[in-house]
Amino acid sequence: MTFTTDNPVTWQYLDIDAQNQAKIANSRVSVSQLIQEKHAHGWSPEELHFQHPEIPLAAIYSALSYYYTYQPQIDAQIAQEQEEIQNLQADLITMGVGHHTADFKQRLQQKRQQQQG
Repeated sequence: MTFTTDNPVTWQYLDIDAQNQAKIANSRVSVSQLIQEKHAHGWSPEELHFQHPEIPLAAIYSALSYYYTYQPQIDAQIAQEQEEIQNLQADLITMGVGHHTADFKQRLQQKRQQQQG
C-alpha cells in the first residue's frame, strides 16, 4: 500500500522510498517494525533504543514523529502486512507445511522428550 504526503518533509535519520515506506537510515529496521514492537510490548522510545542499540535514540524519535504524522496511513500499511502474513500462514496450513502440522508437533514432542530423558 502506498500513500502520498501533502507536504514533503525531510525526516532526519530516515530513508523514505517512492512508496513512502520509511526505515531507519543505515539499518534494516522500518518505522512500521518499530511501531509494531512499541505496540506489542508497550516499549518506550528508550526501551526501543535498548532493544536496538545500533539505532540512535534521536532516530527512534524521528521514526515516532514520522509515524504520528502519518499514523492512519502507516496503520493501514501494518494491517495490510498482517493480512498478507495471515493469508500466507493459511496457505501453508492448507498445504500441510509449517509448524501447525501434526508431523511437526510430533517431532517437536519427540525432541523435547529426548532432551529431558
